[in-house]
Amino acid sequence: LILHREALALCPVGHTDRSMSLNNLAKQLSSRFDHRGNDEDLDQAIALQREVLALRPVGHANRSMSLNNLANLLSSRFQHRGNDEDLDQTIALYRDA
Repeated sequence: LILHREALALCPVGHTDRSMSLNNLAKQLSSRFDHRGNDEDLDQAIALQREVLALRPVGHANRSMSLNNLANLLSSRFQHRGNDEDLDQTIALYRDA
């Protein structure tokens, strides 16, 4: 995670590789959540994936992947916490993907 955070710091807003760096950090936080169950890791991963999605507008080659990644994280949070809003967002994102 430290290296992914350092890589993100090298990709400021507007950098062409920022979305990829955000995605990589989100994936690692998600993996750590799966291993340790720390809610904060999952919440951070979701926030990062939302930022990734904002950087990949309709028509972007990786938008569908980003929609799926965010939906998967929200689905995990729904399963963990049972928040209906997460489930509703998950369904909407899968439909958009």
